Amino acid sequence: MRRILWLALFGGVMPVPGFAGEGAGAVAEPLLLETSTITARRREENAQAVPLSVGVLDGDSLDDAGLHRLRDIQRRVPGLVVSGHNPRYAGFGLRGFGATPFNDGLDGSVGVFVDGVYQGRPGMAFADMLDVERIEVLRGPQGTLFGRNTSAGALNVLTRQPTPYVESSGQLDLGQDDLREYRGSLSGPLLDEVLAARLSGFRRTRDGLVDNLNGGLRLNDLDGEGLRGQLLWTPDERFSARLIGERGDERQHGTALQPSYYNTQTRQRAEFAGYRLLPTDPYRREVKLDTLASNRVRQDGVSLELNWDLADDLRFTSLTANRDWRYRDNRDGDGTALSVVPLAATDLEHRQFSQEFRLAGSLDARTDYVVGLYYLRQRLDRDLQVHFGDDAAAWFLGDIDIVRQLGIGPAHIPQNLLSGATQLFDGTQRGDSRAAFGQVTWRPLERLELNAGLRYTRERKRGFISRRAVDVSRLGSDWLSQLAGPPLRELALGNDYYRHDSIEEGNLSGLLGMSYRFRDDVLGYVNWSRGYKAGGINFDVVGSRAAPTFGDERATSLEVGLKTRFWQDRARLDLALYQTDVDDYQALTTSPSEQPYLPPLRDNLINVGRVRMRGIELDSAWRLHPRLDGRFGLAWSDARYRRFADGPCAQGSAQVNCDLAGQRLYNAPEWSASAGLDYRHPLTAGLEAFGGLDYSFRSGYYGTLEGGPGSYQPAYGLTDLRLGVRRVDRRWEVEAWARNLFDRHYLDAVYATLGNGDYAVLPGDPRSLGLSLRARY
Repeated sequence: MRRILWLALFGGVMPVPGFAGEGAGAVAEPLLLETSTITARRREENAQAVPLSVGVLDGDSLDDAGLHRLRDIQRRVPGLVVSGHNPRYAGFGLRGFGATPFNDGLDGSVGVFVDGVYQGRPGMAFADMLDVERIEVLRGPQGTLFGRNTSAGALNVLTRQPTPYVESSGQLDLGQDDLREYRGSLSGPLLDEVLAARLSGFRRTRDGLVDNLNGGLRLNDLDGEGLRGQLLWTPDERFSARLIGERGDERQHGTALQPSYYNTQTRQRAEFAGYRLLPTDPYRREVKLDTLASNRVRQDGVSLELNWDLADDLRFTSLTANRDWRYRDNRDGDGTALSVVPLAATDLEHRQFSQEFRLAGSLDARTDYVVGLYYLRQRLDRDLQVHFGDDAAAWFLGDIDIVRQLGIGPAHIPQNLLSGATQLFDGTQRGDSRAAFGQVTWRPLERLELNAGLRYTRERKRGFISRRAVDVSRLGSDWLSQLAGPPLRELALGNDYYRHDSIEEGNLSGLLGMSYRFRDDVLGYVNWSRGYKAGGINFDVVGSRAAPTFGDERATSLEVGLKTRFWQDRARLDLALYQTDVDDYQALTTSPSEQPYLPPLRDNLINVGRVRMRGIELDSAWRLHPRLDGRFGLAWSDARYRRFADGPCAQGSAQVNCDLAGQRLYNAPEWSASAGLDYRHPLTAGLEAFGGLDYSFRSGYYGTLEGGPGSYQPAYGLTDLRLGVRRVDRRWEVEAWARNLFDRHYLDAVYATLGNGDYAVLPGDPRSLGLSLRARY
C-alpha cells in the first residue's frame, strides 16, 4: 500500500503557485494537453469524447522509451498482463483474465488487431512492433465492432501511413550484453498527390542472459529483424487504397526456463540417477542442458484496405488480409544435463485469411451507424517429436519402490529400454468464423448520447490429434528387461492415441450504452456489454477430467465511467468502475495421473463455471509546466472464481479436487500502477536537455491455475531513467538510458514442466544500460 501511495504522489503532484512561469511577470507558454485521436468505434474521434475505458499509447513516446514489444507496454498500461517466454506460449490479459499462457487449441481473450487485421494467434503479436502510430487499449468486452475473441478487451495497433511529403527517421540503440538495435523508416510520394510509399525496418541482436553450465553457451539471446512496405493510392478525394506487405524473422539459441520447484518424485529420480539438481533460484540465471536449443519464428502478411466515400456522410470500407506464421523450436525436453529427453522438437504453422466489409455513415445530424460483415478462415498444423535418450529408463524407474528394494541401481538398468524411442504427435485444426454486426449512436439531446450494438457470430472448428511411439529398440532377454520393459514403455510413451473432433456454434453479443456531457470538459457514461470467445478443441491428449472439446466463454460487463479535463485544460483524468461476470471461463488445468507413477496431463482446457471481476481504473495526464509532463495510472482488480467446485489442487495436497470458489484467478495481480515524468530544459544554440523517469508496479499473483509452490510471482516495481540532449526541432537526439534501474527481480512467466508438480520460470530482464541515437528529417 505504501508503494501505491507513493505512486499517487509521483503521478498526481500539483505544482506550487508560480511554477507555471519562468519568474515574476513572465509570460507563460501554452499549458495545454495534447488530444488523442482513436478509431475504437471505427471512425476517428477524440479519445475524451468516446464513452469507453480506453488507453492510448503514442508511438513516439514508446520509441523514446524503447518499448517496442507488447510485453513491454504492460509497464505503461495498468491492468494489462502479458505472459510468455516465447511466441508459442504468449498470453494477454486485461482486467484480471485472459492471460492463459498455453494450449495450441486456445484462442486469446484479448484480441490483438494490427491495422484492423485480427492476429489469429497471440504469438503473432509477440514480435517487435514496427513504426507504430499509436496503440489503443480497449478494456472490457468488445463484442460488437471488434467481436471475435475480445471477451476481456482488445489491443488495436495502428502503424504510420505513407505521407505525401518526404520524411525519414532512424534510431540506433547500443547497450549491455552487446545489444545492437537498428530501426528506420522512409516515406514520401511516388506520384504527386496520387501515390505514396513507406518502407520501415528493424534489426536487433543481443547476447544471452542465461548461462548453460553444461557447455558454456549463453541462452535467451535475441536475434531478429522485420520489414514492412506500404503503398497508399489516393486517385481522388473520395477513394483510397492502402496495401501493406510485411515479414518478420526471429531466432534464438532457445529460451531457457529456470527451475523454481522440485517435487518429491523428481528429487527421488535425481538421487537414484546420481544427479545433482540445480538450486531453485531462478535469478542465478543458470541451467544445465545437454542439447543445443534453437527457436525460430517467421511471419508474413499482406493486407489491402479500401475506403470509398459514397457520400459526404457515408463510407464503405473493405479490409482483406492474409497471414502466415511459422514456429520451430528445438529444446532440451528434460531441462537437465542427463539424456532423459535430449530433444523435444515443435513445428507449428498457422495460416489465416480474413475479409471485412463495413459501411459507416449518418442517418441525420443526430444518428451515426456502422454495419458490416466479417469472415475469418484459419488452419493450424502441428508436428511434435519427443526423443528419449540413454538415461531415460533409469530416470523413470528411479522413484519406484520395488526397484530400490531390490537394490537395483542405474547401472543395472539397460539403456535400450527407452533409448532411441520417439513420441510423435501430429494434429491439424481448421476453423471458420462468420459474423454480421451493427452499431448505432443516437443523440436525442445535444449532451446525451445513446449507443446500441449487436453482433451475430457463427463458428465452426474441426481437427484431429494423434500420438504414436516409433523406433523402440527390442527388449533384451534379461529378466529386468522382460519385467520392467513393457510397463516402463507404457509409463513413458503411452499408448497410441487418435482423436477427431468438431464443434459448431452461434452466439449473439452486443452493447448498450448511455453517456451524458455534464460540461464541455466532463463526460459521464454507463455501458452494458457482452463479449464472446468461441469454444474449441482440446489440442492435447486428455484424460477423464477434461473433455475433448470445451465450450464458449461469455463475458457480461457493467461499467460506469467519468472523463474530464480540468485545471485550465492542463490535466486529464479518466475513471472507470466495472464488474464483469464470465460464464464458462476457459482455463488450463492439470489432470492427475490415472495410473501409479504416471505424470499428470498438463495443459488440458476446461470451462470454469463462473468467474467475477470487479475493479477500478484510473488514467491521468498532467501538463505541470511548459517543460514538464506527468502521467499516472492505477488499476485495482478483484478477480475471483465464483463457482469452481472441482478445481485442481496445488501440488503436495492430499486431495485430488479442491473447491476454488472465492480464490483469486491466476495471472491476475490485484494492484498495478504506472507513473512517469518527462522534462525538457532549453540550452544554447537551439539545443535542449531532456529526461524521463518511468515507474511501474505490480502486486504478487500466482502464474498457474492450481497455484502450486514455485508458481507465485512476487510483487515488484521497475524504474526506467532516460537523459539526453537534442535539437529543439528533434532533428537529432542522443540519449543515455537505464532500464530496471535498481535491478529488481521479477518474473515474466511460470510453467509446469517435466515431472509431477515441477515448475520453471522465466525471470525478467536485469538492469540494462545503453545509449540511443535518433535522427528525423
